[in-house]
Formats: sequence, structure tokens, C-alpha cells
Amino acid sequence: MKQEKCRAEVVLAMKADKATEEKIEAFVRARGCDGARYTIDPSIGGGIVIYIGDKVYDGSVKGRLASVKRSV
Repeated sequence: MKQEKCRAEVVLAMKADKATEEKIEAFVRARGCDGARYTIDPSIGGGIVIYIGDKVYDGSVKGRLASVKRSV
């Protein structure tokens, strides 16, 4: 039985250009995923959040501010 690859969930503050989408696709493929499903959510303030399985790669402005807040 063939194992299905995962599909990453990508959240962006605004639509990415083609070059950025290619970089995102390369990132998720390097981590074993077939590709990505994109969602636009302006509330993250900028940057990107990528969900792959139980891992979260948070490069959003909202996530960075929360990290700073926790460290203070």
C-alpha cells in the first residue's frame, strides 16, 4: 500500500507572488509534503505560518510579538 504524503497548511497575511510560492513549495516538499493549501488571514499582521502535521513554523508578526511578550 502506497503511503500518502501530507499536505501543508500555509497561512499568509496576503497573496504571495510566484517566487514566494515556489520557495514555500520547496520548503514543504523538503519536509515530505505533496504541496500546500493556502489561506489568507490578515490578522497575522504579516509573514507566514506553515502547519505540517504536528509541527508549526510560525514566522508571522503576530507570532513574533507573542514570543516577545512571553519573554518579558
